Amino acid sequence: MEHKAFVGYSKHPADVSQEILHASSVINKSGFAEAQTWESTPATGRLIIETVLRAIDDSTICLFDVTTLSQNVLFEVGYAFSQKKHLMLSVHKSPEAQHSWRSFDIFSTIGCIFYDTGSELAAKFMNGMAAAGEKTLWDDVSQALDGHSRNSLFYVPTYHTSEAERNLRRMVGKERDLGTKVIVADPAEQGSAPLAWYVNAVYSSTATLLQISAEKHDRNRLHNARTAFIAGLARGLNRPLLIVVDEEYQGPVDYKDILYTYHTKKKLSEKFKEWLGKSFEAWNRANFQGAQTDAPKVEIATELKDLNFGDYVAENESDTLDEYFVETAEYEAVLRENSVVFVGRKGMGKSANMIRASQVLGEDRRNLVCLIRPTNYDLDGLVGVLQSIDGDGRQSFLVDSFWRFLLYSEIAITAVAAAERLPAGISSGTPIAQLRDYLAQNGIADDFSVRLEKVIDGALSELKEAPGSSIQRQRERIAQVLHGNIVGNLRRLLGGALRDRHRVALLVDNLDSAWTRSGQLQSQAVLLVGLLGAVSRIAEDFQKENNRLASVNVTISVFLRSDIYDEVIKEAREPDKINTKRIDWDQPELLKRVMDERYLSARPAGASPDELWKKFFCAEVEGTPTLDHILSTILPRPRDLVYFCKAAVQNAANARHSAVDESDIREAEKIYSKFAVDALLVEYGSTIGHLEDVIYEFTGSEGILSRSTVLELISDGLGEEDSQAAAECLEGLLKISFLGIEVRSGEIWYPDRADQLRKARILARKASRRDKKEERYQIHPAYRNFLEVERSS
Repeated sequence: MEHKAFVGYSKHPADVSQEILHASSVINKSGFAEAQTWESTPATGRLIIETVLRAIDDSTICLFDVTTLSQNVLFEVGYAFSQKKHLMLSVHKSPEAQHSWRSFDIFSTIGCIFYDTGSELAAKFMNGMAAAGEKTLWDDVSQALDGHSRNSLFYVPTYHTSEAERNLRRMVGKERDLGTKVIVADPAEQGSAPLAWYVNAVYSSTATLLQISAEKHDRNRLHNARTAFIAGLARGLNRPLLIVVDEEYQGPVDYKDILYTYHTKKKLSEKFKEWLGKSFEAWNRANFQGAQTDAPKVEIATELKDLNFGDYVAENESDTLDEYFVETAEYEAVLRENSVVFVGRKGMGKSANMIRASQVLGEDRRNLVCLIRPTNYDLDGLVGVLQSIDGDGRQSFLVDSFWRFLLYSEIAITAVAAAERLPAGISSGTPIAQLRDYLAQNGIADDFSVRLEKVIDGALSELKEAPGSSIQRQRERIAQVLHGNIVGNLRRLLGGALRDRHRVALLVDNLDSAWTRSGQLQSQAVLLVGLLGAVSRIAEDFQKENNRLASVNVTISVFLRSDIYDEVIKEAREPDKINTKRIDWDQPELLKRVMDERYLSARPAGASPDELWKKFFCAEVEGTPTLDHILSTILPRPRDLVYFCKAAVQNAANARHSAVDESDIREAEKIYSKFAVDALLVEYGSTIGHLEDVIYEFTGSEGILSRSTVLELISDGLGEEDSQAAAECLEGLLKISFLGIEVRSGEIWYPDRADQLRKARILARKASRRDKKEERYQIHPAYRNFLEVERSS
């Protein structure tokens, strides 16, 4: 026979597996290939996975049925892909299976066989392989891989917050602080990265850390499927692999023996440190001895490989951000000695501004820089406490006390750590030594997250012990539990220890993740508005100077998502006193600089940014200058522009084009549009009910939609005829810029701020009355390709 085929599939549902077995039989009888199923592979006395992988190694073609997104099957797909096998994927033509396949983004641009019967599957498989060339999917995707980085870690957390993920994030964060290069595929930040991104992340990293969720939510199912593929890829590339699961997780049969089950924080920490240490040691030993990593070789075919635009997530490029960071007025405001709240949508560059500002401020040894980045589960406990308290006065008091304790202690811990890193260390009897000793005596030298847990536990205990106390008495008791006299003492000691500092800059980011479950939005708003109010009060407190207190120049910069800010500010008593800066990229020339700077950072001195668009990109797309076409397609933010351009270059490299042509741009539109939809669902899925179902209802819709049509589609997605619910959902879709509103004939606005939306709605209402027709809406261009929206005439 000409080919030897391995056939992988799930046993369930039984009717589908029977069709696959029939297809295998047809293929065998045809003489086209010898088809071996995983069930026919003997595994006596051996781990199932080892036997299956050996069968894949012996094959030339692999047919994998991904109808159920089985983790077993996707692990095998990842392994076979890395071994440069010819791959064919198949999905049964049931509505549920096709919906799952459409949602599974990692293979969204890869061809797939859809079938009803085994005979149809066999025929399409043989026809597809007969038409295939010598090159495999790996040959295409591996055209632009980065080099292998020393002491680097690729980490894939889950959508679902759990104790295991909470502790893993802390451990990974500590490694990053110690100098390990860390790439995180964070669902909240990453969105749906293309296949090439995951391949590059695994290939270029020393080790891969994965987390699988035991939850049954749809998004966790998709996450686990993606993670299984990445696990197989890492196994095939011989990268050290650690897969962490919760105790209740019932692992896939094939590879449950390579999973590590989370039991306690201590055991997980020990396992993680041991595994990572051995991984780095093995890499260093192999490279110092001149050995080559045992992985498929990469063939670089075009000059496009030189186009390295960096990562589109700022947290993954902190070590190179200085090479191509675009300085804006908002960034300059961070550097100025003012306390301010920076507001913008995800992908606007809030984290990039924070990271770069911390680097620049830290270069001046007279400054002290404190970074605070709590995660959603760090703040969940405090939100729970707030929900158990009646009365705005008690809530506000608790929040103010909480932020004062956390921020003062964070400054103190950072100051002591900075002094200990100095060559001379800390001399006894000095103000900084007194501060260090005070932290140790009061047990507040722990990580931010650990201190936060203590605060929450103390507040909960107090509320349980004195539920009927007066408001004043409860305030006093909560304050005593939270910090006693610690805040006052810390303020006094910090004055002495930091009086010679030019500036103490607190940078607070990652508060978006606390904005999760809609049932807690009121308490979350109280928590965040408390921080915004504390910004100016704490800065003013450190300006005071008397015979007990020395003045310290403290500034606090908070970075917050714009839609959250618009809701939070409603709770503020004096919103005009909150110094706010909006981050936006409405100027095309400013957004263009993002790509120009990234291009120039990898080119010889004297290169012109125009080379990027003249030499490596086609001049036009359908008569429109290419850059203008891209900017009109994407959401106007750096993350999206970088993502789109990387996808276009990857497509061109895979096709072995010397430059990005119009077909590569069109393919990038497909990849980007799926990314944009997925990012939207991750970002707002927890705050807008049934968002995924509603958005999918717009599939195949017309370019311009009347209000009645939009409300009808929303009602179908909500699954109920509730005009009020539909109207509220429409408002939400406008706030997140999924929909734009026609303010004048043919003029569509996509406002992303509350004041802009209010203005747009007034203009739209007046235009509707004037023209005597319904208000009209349009789906943002970023989402149209994936949703197959008709082009507007």
